[in-house]
Amino acid sequence: MGIRQWFLDLFDKEGTLSLSAVVARLATEVYYKELAVQACANLIAKTLARAEFRTFLKGEEVREDMYYLLNVEPNPNQNATDFWRDAIYRTVRNNEALIIMDGNHLHLADSWNVVPGTFVENLYTEIQLGELREPLRRRESEVLHLRMHNERAQQVIEGLYNSYSKLIAAAQRRYRRNSSKRGFLELGTHYPQTDEAQAELKDLLENRFKTFFQHDDDAVLPLTGGTKWQDIDATGPTARGTVEGRDIREFINDVFDFTAAAFQVPPQLLKGNVADTHEAMKNFLTFCINPLADMVSDEINRKMYGKKDFKKRSYVKVDTTHIRAVDIKDVANALDVLFRIGAYTIDDCLKYLGMEPIGGEVGQQRFVTKNYQPIEDVIDGGGGEQD
Repeated sequence: MGIRQWFLDLFDKEGTLSLSAVVARLATEVYYKELAVQACANLIAKTLARAEFRTFLKGEEVREDMYYLLNVEPNPNQNATDFWRDAIYRTVRNNEALIIMDGNHLHLADSWNVVPGTFVENLYTEIQLGELREPLRRRESEVLHLRMHNERAQQVIEGLYNSYSKLIAAAQRRYRRNSSKRGFLELGTHYPQTDEAQAELKDLLENRFKTFFQHDDDAVLPLTGGTKWQDIDATGPTARGTVEGRDIREFINDVFDFTAAAFQVPPQLLKGNVADTHEAMKNFLTFCINPLADMVSDEINRKMYGKKDFKKRSYVKVDTTHIRAVDIKDVANALDVLFRIGAYTIDDCLKYLGMEPIGGEVGQQRFVTKNYQPIEDVIDGGGGEQD
């Protein structure tokens, strides 16, 4: 069916446009895809917003102004959770987001234009920011430009959904048709042909039958003049192409599955299934969240710290290890091993569990069990080669 015929079908016999017809067709074309894309973007944004921005000064982890800016209050009107959720959502949904660095505040830009520079910095013009009437101009070093480079995935989703939307619409039409009441109305051989009888028949077909079938409670419809109603069972041999509600849901599930694959989100997390959640969460963090976290930390380090400070081990790290809820019983053995080989201190273990470190010399002291000692000590003690 061409575009011309599709457009003509939206008009009734009198040449007027049916708004309900337009809405019904557009709903099928847009709603399910938008729901899947919005669900992916929201899940990614809410997950990454739980990450902690750990700040380091000359190799030592500190909590100073930069930590407060990134983890508590990026600007006077937003807390860090709302700000980063909004920033990541725009990055995923629109493939990019622009953050303006204004003194000690961070602000999300609503729109902008870019003048690319090959050997010089890019120039951002016509930056619209909230209620500001005057557009801003900023150089590349004055903004944080978060980019997904996911345009091809969006195009693939559009192409796949163009086919699936037709399948979903056809399944819905067949479901409505098979769920509706159908039958034969037999008229007696001596049914009168008068105008009064024809008017009564028209009223029966257009009004009384409609009221009868739409009635929620028990109802009786008297038939006169030798008329008989014969019901057609929609599930019987006369029904063709029967579609059940679960068949439509399978099509919709397919839409969610290929949308989730495009954003590298495990489908069971997107649809709220509890089966294999542990492995799905590990894959989600590894292939979706961690690359985004690296992109954000790289942009912050090169714009807000720079090469000189970074070489001195002053930087920020987006830590995603605390995103997943930790059951202390599941990690007790692993923490015990890390602690007794000296890899973790007491404070390290407490931080991993989301608890406040005790600090001081005791919290930072490292312990090693007696079973572990340098190989040189073993050799010196007589464990070396024998003559």
